[in-house]
Amino acid sequence: TKNEQRVLKQIILSEKISDTTIAGDMKISQQAVNQIRTRLEKLGVIKGYSPIIDFEKIGINIILLSGIQVKQTIWEKKKEWEIEQSLKKIPYVYQAYRVIGHNISHVIMLGFQDDYNRDKFIKKLETVYKDQLDLVWNYSISAKDILLQDPIALLYQIIDKKEFEFDKLFL
Repeated sequence: TKNEQRVLKQIILSEKISDTTIAGDMKISQQAVNQIRTRLEKLGVIKGYSPIIDFEKIGINIILLSGIQVKQTIWEKKKEWEIEQSLKKIPYVYQAYRVIGHNISHVIMLGFQDDYNRDKFIKKLETVYKDQLDLVWNYSISAKDILLQDPIALLYQIIDKKEFEFDKLFL
C-alpha cells in the first residue's frame, strides 16, 4: 500500500526511527505505523535492522572484491546451501553473491585492516584451499574510497516511482 511504502522509506532512511516519529510525519496513529512495520517484518520485506558502519573507524582500511570459482568436486559433494554456509563462515566476508554463467561461481566482498592481512588471506585461499576453489580475480579498494552505502538507492523506482534523469547526472 501507499502507507506501507511511506513507512518503509522512512525506516530505510533512518532505521532507528520510532513509530511515533513516523506517525507524526505521516499524520496517522502510532498503532497504525506499528501494524504496518509488523506486517512488513512478517512478510519478510524487512528482515532486520543493521547499521551502516564507517569501516575506517573500526580499523578496516582495505576492501577486497573477489571473484571465486568453487571447484566441481565441491559441487558434487555439497548442496548449494552448504556451500553458502561455508562462505558465510569466512570472518572477513561481509557480502557474498552467487553468480551464474560466468567463469566464477561467487563474488565476495571482504574487509581487512591492511595489505599484510589481505595478502595473507589471499595466499591461504590460493594454497590451503586450492583444491576447493579458484581465486579468479581480485580488486582492492581503500575503505576511504567508498562513495556510497545507501539501500534506498535500490528502491528508488519502487518507492518514489521516479525515473532517473540522465541529463542531470553531472550538472
